[in-house]
Amino acid sequence: MKSTLLILSLLITINLYSSEVDTLILNSKIKNVTVFFDGAQVTREAKINIPEGKHLLILEKLPAEITPQSIQIENNQKGEILSVKHEITFPSQENEIISTYKDSIKQQEIKIKEIKNKISVYEIEEKILLDNSILNKKGESSNIAEIKEASAFYRTKLNEIRHNKLKLTIEIDLVKKKIQNLYKNLNKKISQEQKSYSKISFAIDCKTAINSNFNISYYVSSAGWIPLYDFRVNDIREPLNIVYNASIYQSTGEDWKNVNLTLSTNRPSLNNSKPELATWFISERNSNKTKNIIDGQSALKGIITDQETGEPIPFVNIIVYKEGKMIAGSTSDFDGRYTIKPIKSGSYDIRATFIGYNDLEMKGVVLNANKITFQDFKMKESNELLEEVQIVEYNVPLVKKDKTSSGTTVTANEILKMPRRSERSVASTVGGTRGSRGEVSDFYPSEINTINSNVIDKEYNITSLEYKIKIPYTIPSDGNDYYVRIKEVEKPVSYVYYSIPKLEKDVFLMAEISNWAKLNLLSGKSSIYYKGTYTGRSFIDATSTKDTLEISLSRDKNIIVERTLLKEKNKKQFIGRNAKETINRSIVIRNNKSEKVKIIIEDQFPISEDKSIEIEKLEYSNGKVNNKTGQVIWELELKPNEKKELILKYSIKYPKYLNLSIE
Repeated sequence: MKSTLLILSLLITINLYSSEVDTLILNSKIKNVTVFFDGAQVTREAKINIPEGKHLLILEKLPAEITPQSIQIENNQKGEILSVKHEITFPSQENEIISTYKDSIKQQEIKIKEIKNKISVYEIEEKILLDNSILNKKGESSNIAEIKEASAFYRTKLNEIRHNKLKLTIEIDLVKKKIQNLYKNLNKKISQEQKSYSKISFAIDCKTAINSNFNISYYVSSAGWIPLYDFRVNDIREPLNIVYNASIYQSTGEDWKNVNLTLSTNRPSLNNSKPELATWFISERNSNKTKNIIDGQSALKGIITDQETGEPIPFVNIIVYKEGKMIAGSTSDFDGRYTIKPIKSGSYDIRATFIGYNDLEMKGVVLNANKITFQDFKMKESNELLEEVQIVEYNVPLVKKDKTSSGTTVTANEILKMPRRSERSVASTVGGTRGSRGEVSDFYPSEINTINSNVIDKEYNITSLEYKIKIPYTIPSDGNDYYVRIKEVEKPVSYVYYSIPKLEKDVFLMAEISNWAKLNLLSGKSSIYYKGTYTGRSFIDATSTKDTLEISLSRDKNIIVERTLLKEKNKKQFIGRNAKETINRSIVIRNNKSEKVKIIIEDQFPISEDKSIEIEKLEYSNGKVNNKTGQVIWELELKPNEKKELILKYSIKYPKYLNLSIE
């Protein structure tokens, strides 16, 4: 009796609570994303129309990697947030659609068995005909008429049998293709349904009815951006055109469709705690001390193929695990390729799953900081819907024939040496830029003119810089790079020609940017375009303390520099125990251009650290000499078709027993 009363009282309490708190599943849409160098803050908007009272509001199917501490909820009307809860929802039992796909596959497999049965019946019939042919009977003679009649019968019957077998074989191929398409659709559905998600629940107490938009924001780590620049010059009488671009990537599990992007130089993933010095005790060096693992971001790429045919397999689920916990994941595209980035450096297990193939798991894949690891998977077809798991230990090959092959890592410098997409193909990607801007010019004022901007405004926080992009962009969750144009500015610069003929015969056109700190450049790669032609790549080091930033634009064949040794003027003499050699060099510069140019020539005197070796600078055509380094610099102005000669002359006195290497 007591237990019955207890149950009744609990039911009454539950009913009272249920009537008091209304539960509502929210429909939300991503509106704003702030992308950091590491990670992103995603802001969703949900329109809510609820009456007065207490309500439990739920957002489902959010990325599993949400950092719970980062969740923020804002609304512009009165309503008190009572509690916020974050939890991971794991895949439920397969739904009706997936079951339907599996049933369809089984039906098609049964159909193949039925067709094969028909083929086997025809094969038996064919064998019976051949075994009982009168032409095969021994000891009996047949006249010509019987032979003709038998031949016609067997020809007709065998053609019919073999034609039917061929039709059935073609029918099997068609059914197999239908099964393959069912597998693709099934795996596509599984990749959407059978994975873990985050769920955010928050209780709100509304003093009055609310008809408002709620903003729910959270931080995810699987995103980032890299600054890229285009430096374009059309003519040295024009300013330098600088195009600011960003390469944005994410593999959070949800596509960002037509979202407002903000690019931030902040790094929330870094520890913001000030370091503290501990007491330093001197002790014996321990050579076996374990080295710290370098932290950083890495990327994982590869291609999924059929082990037998080598054909790429689309919609394969690639999951990255660490200690049994899912860290990141992606799905292969129509070409069987996948990209997952960024991933924090470390050792991971990677599993490839596809219905109709045996699961393949690679154990202990090492992802190094600031490198791309390429890991391909060759999957074996299975005849069962539930396949076994093939586990392979990861090993980096001792000999890497191909830097982009499976199981290798590629550094930033190696990436620069790889074949790249053309300017046209880059421009055709999201936010890609095209166009052209780009010898010695007059000095321009140092102001910066923004001529084309994709940025609403540029904001300075206390510790970071933010660019708010005007145009909404779509960034799919596939780990690939999507190029967004930030802005374009014109910067007056000084154009100077440089030549170091001792090292290189060609003359280089350089753009010297003064007060470049005002450009707010970040460290990153840059592409150089001169007169509309791509001339190469460079790297901007924003941490440089130099007042002037130098950018090499191109080689100019219209200015000729020749450096020769004047052997007839060189001489060698012996003075007591010493030898003395006099070296004469000539540097001739000719300007074949139609305008005046400014050119800087660099060469050098040798420097001795041995007191027994004496070097005397005899002539250097009024160049500027750095006595510590021996560097000689000439700053020249050449009129059209003008030629100038520079002389570099010096002597070296040294003991005769020394075998010196004199250039």
